[in-house]
Amino acid sequence: MPTWQLTTASKKNAVEKQFWTKEGVTVTKEEGYRWGTFYCESDEQPDIDLDNEDGYDLTNSDYDWELDTLDDGCWVTWDFPEDMDGEEQERIQALWDEDFFEGLENDGWTNDDTEYWFYGPLKLVEIDE
Repeated sequence: MPTWQLTTASKKNAVEKQFWTKEGVTVTKEEGYRWGTFYCESDEQPDIDLDNEDGYDLTNSDYDWELDTLDDGCWVTWDFPEDMDGEEQERIQALWDEDFFEGLENDGWTNDDTEYWFYGPLKLVEIDE
């Protein structure tokens, strides 16, 4: 079965979104990367809009994309509930900065979901293995 490689055509267009929950509260950590690569196996070329003006959600697509690489992280943003005070927001970010996943998990947070998005034009090629 052919393997297809999907990459971003321009830098700073690959995004990972992590959704963390604790006691009914959800926070989102978004990390941007300069480049990203995913693969899928399919007998036919995946039918994807390569102009990709609205972003492409690799996690919830019609294809079984597998992450290969996200290269050169270049930004991180957090989305917190409006009613969460600034001290708690800073504490959560410090937990991540100190121990990443383990820091949040040890504080009772659960990574409930992760999404991967590509923005801007895409490149799709069949690769030989």
